[in-house]
Amino acid sequence: MMERAVSQPGSRPSVMAAGDISLEVVMQFAPVRRLADGALAAVELQVRGVAGSALSSADALRRATRLMEQKTALDQQKIVFADSAAARHISEILPVLIAIDLTSVPADALKALTPASALQRLVLSVSPAQLLARPHDMLAAIRAARGQGRMICVDGLGVEPQAIAMLALIEPDIIITGPELLARTGDPDMAELAHALAAHVERTHAVVVAEGVDDDHRRLAAHTIGATYGTGALYPSVSNPADLPIDSLVPLPQAPVWSTPAAGRTTPYKLAAAAGQPRRGTKRLLVQMSKSLEAQATAAGQAMIVVGTFQHARHFTTHTAQRWHDLATVTGFAGVYGVGLTPMSDGNVHHAPLHPDDDLVNEWTIAVLGPHFCALLAARDLHDNGPDLERTFDFIQSFDRLTVTQAIHTILTRFTHTR
Repeated sequence: MMERAVSQPGSRPSVMAAGDISLEVVMQFAPVRRLADGALAAVELQVRGVAGSALSSADALRRATRLMEQKTALDQQKIVFADSAAARHISEILPVLIAIDLTSVPADALKALTPASALQRLVLSVSPAQLLARPHDMLAAIRAARGQGRMICVDGLGVEPQAIAMLALIEPDIIITGPELLARTGDPDMAELAHALAAHVERTHAVVVAEGVDDDHRRLAAHTIGATYGTGALYPSVSNPADLPIDSLVPLPQAPVWSTPAAGRTTPYKLAAAAGQPRRGTKRLLVQMSKSLEAQATAAGQAMIVVGTFQHARHFTTHTAQRWHDLATVTGFAGVYGVGLTPMSDGNVHHAPLHPDDDLVNEWTIAVLGPHFCALLAARDLHDNGPDLERTFDFIQSFDRLTVTQAIHTILTRFTHTR
């Protein structure tokens, strides 16, 4: 089979329509090699402009199509190239990764999209910014894609500041670190990222691929931050599979990444109470307990997700809003929810309204989730109508990661576009 693959011709130029512009493009294969020994683990199918043009590299074309808002056209061209003889033949030897944005292909079309070869792996890329803007839509799309057996990828880790926090919600199969990351491994925040990445990989067994491995120095830097595989100039891309050195093959692991089971339409309190014993307390006590969790999230920094439900907008007071504003400047994501809250972003705090008939209105919740710490405080209002700070709640605490993650999912999946 190796002889069949190396006998294939190189890629011929094709015309890609990007809006009102037609671009001549070609296919290339970027080796994905194991950083420790250079063994070939996969190839990524890429699209670039013709040699000698301003878009002659895959990275240049990708940046241009994003600026032109034509990323969908680029992804559709990848799908066309994936059905070529060269792509099919190389995929008889090792995995061929075809990375496209999750939003590039309509859900119905994605369901019908079948790779041309068993070893072609359609990898759906999710942007942390997309998840922040449309948590309900994106989490639903991720669940649907996983149900179809698709692989999920987070691209550009280290470029978007919220990306490390979003790993806990996206739970990607593949994590790709941006090339910019390897140029600043001496920065103080790189240690935080390396710790967070290691914790996530240990829990889920996600595959980490570093982009920008252009020389041996960057190869070592990529290994240091936690990547196992790499792409870049040190491992040159080829247009013809015949030019691909196939000396040592170690295909990417096929074992699925662990992901949090769906909790269904429930509430954080009901989730936690199923495994723990609630206690009773007043709002006065719960306010202090909430502040304590907020402070821990603030201290943990950028890798933290913090969400809170406040029943009604009147409970999200000016003083509380200021605390959350301060918290959101140092954490990766902060979201507050309640009846009457206006859907918007106030600084870095994302607001969304609860429906008055939603059972979540009966609960006051704060949940924090990060790579090394997680906690849930969920309180059920007893509606005794006493003085505000003396109102009583049945409440439960949990520090179980599965429970906390599911609780946050049950909140975020209630909402549509929030900004």
